[in-house]
Amino acid sequence: MKPTSSQLLLALLQALSYSHVSEAWNSKLPGTIRALKGSCVVIQCYFTYPGPRDSLGGKFSVAWYQYRTRGYPEIYNSRSVSGVLTEYQGRTELLGDLEMGNCTLSINPVRGEDAMSYYVWINPDWVKHRFYDVTVFVEVVDTPSQLVLSDPGILTEGDNFLLTCSTQHTCPSAPPTLTWSPSGGKSVTSHERMAGGVWRVESELSYTPSHKDHGKYLQCTATFPNQQQSRGGVYLHVTYSPKDAVVSVVGDPLLKEGDSVTLRCSSQSNPPVSSYRWFHGPRKAPLRGAGTGPEVTVTDLRRDSGPYHCVAENDVGMGEDSAPVHLNVEYKPVILPQGNCTVSRTGATATCHCLVEGNPLPQLEWRLQNNTVPGDFNDTVVQAGTASWGQLVIGMLRGPAAALGNVSCAASNQHGFNQVTLPSIQAGDDQLLLMASSGAIGGLLLLALLGIVLYKVVKTRKEEAAAEEEEEDPTIYENEENKEWKKSHKGEKPSKAKKEEQINMYSKPKARKSTVAEEDLGAEDYEVMDQVEEYENLAAGGPGLFGNMSSWQQPPSLSEQIYSSV
Repeated sequence: MKPTSSQLLLALLQALSYSHVSEAWNSKLPGTIRALKGSCVVIQCYFTYPGPRDSLGGKFSVAWYQYRTRGYPEIYNSRSVSGVLTEYQGRTELLGDLEMGNCTLSINPVRGEDAMSYYVWINPDWVKHRFYDVTVFVEVVDTPSQLVLSDPGILTEGDNFLLTCSTQHTCPSAPPTLTWSPSGGKSVTSHERMAGGVWRVESELSYTPSHKDHGKYLQCTATFPNQQQSRGGVYLHVTYSPKDAVVSVVGDPLLKEGDSVTLRCSSQSNPPVSSYRWFHGPRKAPLRGAGTGPEVTVTDLRRDSGPYHCVAENDVGMGEDSAPVHLNVEYKPVILPQGNCTVSRTGATATCHCLVEGNPLPQLEWRLQNNTVPGDFNDTVVQAGTASWGQLVIGMLRGPAAALGNVSCAASNQHGFNQVTLPSIQAGDDQLLLMASSGAIGGLLLLALLGIVLYKVVKTRKEEAAAEEEEEDPTIYENEENKEWKKSHKGEKPSKAKKEEQINMYSKPKARKSTVAEEDLGAEDYEVMDQVEEYENLAAGGPGLFGNMSSWQQPPSLSEQIYSSV
C-alpha cells in the first residue's frame, strides 16, 4: 500500500526535527570572522540537542556572552535585555530560528571594542553543557577587503567581453555596492554565501570596446555601509585595424613639374601596421611600383598628378582610405589650343581669345604689330579682359579687324614664358558678332563668352584626364570587406600574379601630350560657340562674368599707337 501525501509530509517534518538531535548538546561556530568597523557582522551559529524535542519542554532560549575568565557578560539574551551590557543593547539581534537549531547572531554596527571572543548558550537557565568550550573570535578591521578582478586579456575592437569584480563582506543585509567607471556597458550584480560567515558580492560587466578604449583604465569601486570604498581596475589592451590614415609630403612641399616627391602614410593601429597600399587619381587606381612600405617616391611629377591615397593594414584588418592629398605642382605657362581670332563677315571687327594654364597663375598679355596690350584693358576702341578658374586663365581681346590682324597671346610666371600666334578665322555666326558689337553691353557679352569657353575647356580636360587614368590603370581597388582587386569593366577577379603586378609595378607616366609652345595654332583647333541665347539676359543689362567693363581704366595712348600702326 502506497503512503498518502499526509503521511509523507509527517515523515518529512519528523526528519527535519530529528536532524538537530544528537546524543548531547553541541554548538557550531566559525573560528574567526573579520568584520569591517562601521558595517555589520553576522555570526553563523548552529546547535544540536539530545533526545526528542518533546522531552525538552517549552521553547528554546539563547544567550550570547563575551568570553571572560570570570563572569558571564551578556551581549544578547532572548528572554530579557536587562542583563545585556549597555554598549550592546540595540546592536545585537538574533537572526536564526532556535526551533530549527539556528542561533545566528548579528552585531550592527561593529565597533572597534567588539574585537574579542564570544560563545553561545542554549537554555542557559537549566542546561549545564559547557558551551564556552566553542568560541568565535571577531576581528575588527578599519579597511574593507580588496577587490578581485578578472583578467580580460587581449581584446579586439567590436568584440564583446565579460569582466568581473568581487569582494567579501560580513553584512548580507547591507552589502557593498559595486560600480564601474567610466560608465558603459551593462552590469549584473549577484550575492553568494560562503563558508565561515562570509558573503561575496560580484558584478559582471558586459562591454564592447572600441579603439579609443586601448590603454584605458577600467575601474571597479565597492562602497560599504560605512561609506568606505575599495577600488581596483585593469588597463584594457584593445587591438584594432588602422585608423585615421594620413598622407603627408616628406621634405619641401614646394614642387615643380618634373620633380620627385616622397609621400608618407601614417595611421594609428594596434598591432602596428604590417603593410600599406597606395592609390592615385579620383578613381583610386592602384599606384604601381609603390610596394607595401609607408613611403613611396613619385618621380617626374606632372601638373595633374594625384590626388594620392593610402590604406594601412595590420593583423586585425584593413583600415579606411586616407583623405585625398592634392600636390601643389608649379609649372610654367601652357597655352591651350582653343585660342584664335574670329573676324566678322563684314571684316570690320575681330575678337580673340586665349586660354593659358600655369602655377602660379600666369600674367596674360597680347602682342600685336609691335604693340603690347595688357590682359585687362579698356577704352572706346579696344577692350581686353581676363578671368581665372583654378590654374586656368582665359583672356579676350576685341577691336578693329585691321588692328588685330597678327595677334599673339603671351603668358608668363616665375617659372617661364610662353607665346603663341593665334590663327585668324572667319566668323560662322553673324548674329554672335552683331550681339557683341554694341558698346559696353557687347563687351559684357564677349566676356560672358569667355565663361562658355572656360566651362567647356575645363569639362573636356576632366573627361580626358579620367579617360587617361582609366587607360593607364584599368583596375580599381574597392575597399570592401572581401579586400579583393576587381576589374573595373567586366567584374572579373584578377589572378594572384596580376594583383602582385598591380601593387608592385611602378606606374610610369605616359608621354605628355604635346603642348602649344611657340607654334601657330591651326583654325581646326577652334571650338565654335553655338548657344548665344543663354546670354540674352546680359544683353538686357544683366551682370557679366567679369563685371562692368566700363569701369576699367587704362591710358588711351595705347589705342592711338595701335591705330597709328594700322
